[in-house]
Amino acid sequence: MLNRILKMKKVIAALWAEPNAPIAENAARAPYFLVFEDDKFIEAIKNPFVVGGGAWYAVAQMLKDIGADVFVAKKVWPNLKQMLDEYGIKIELSEEK
Repeated sequence: MLNRILKMKKVIAALWAEPNAPIAENAARAPYFLVFEDDKFIEAIKNPFVVGGGAWYAVAQMLKDIGADVFVAKKVWPNLKQMLDEYGIKIELSEEK
């Protein structure tokens, strides 16, 4: 348990698959999700839910499955926010231009 507390996994909704990519406007429709653990870049995940309905649900489930502690985006719609709250995933809204 202590190891889990010390390791923080942050996932960022991003426009491309690079660690310094701009943050995406729409969380569930972001082209990529950048995964960082303790501020170290781990991987970029191409968003398979960009098209089609229910992206917010699928993205919330994916974030839960990969063990995200924090999710960063510019905008998180209410349905996604509600699910992330239920899963205990903290949301950080970015005002990056």
